[in-house]
Amino acid sequence: MIVILAIDDRGGLLFNGRRQSQDKRLRERILEITEGKVLWMNPYSQRQFGEGIFHSRAVVDEAFLSKAERGEYCFVENMELKPYLEKIERLILFKWNRSYPADRYLDIDLSDERWQLEEVQDFPGFSHEKITEEIYRNEKY
Repeated sequence: MIVILAIDDRGGLLFNGRRQSQDKRLRERILEITEGKVLWMNPYSQRQFGEGIFHSRAVVDEAFLSKAERGEYCFVENMELKPYLEKIERLILFKWNRSYPADRYLDIDLSDERWQLEEVQDFPGFSHEKITEEIYRNEKY
């Protein structure tokens, strides 16, 4: 599976049970990346996307990380990834380029030799001046 996350400069994901931030252009980029593919997520994340084109290909399920197959995309905001480490082919990280308060962090060590940085690009967000997209490949795949 290919996991998509949005993190701050310290790897933060959530604070007090809520996402740190969100951005309209980031959601558009996620929809672009997953064009023609299934996008798995849980009900918490579904609320961020609203109605529209997204609903035609979204699969919303609390146990989506267990059910997603190879090559399928998963948008993760409020779940640990470590239990699914062996299933993750790629990580697509969107970095806010800011530090927000956080109490839940990315639980994967990207300095581990298994993760190879493949691509980095910046794009302007709607509420963020710059969002950085990084794609990491699991050397196992």
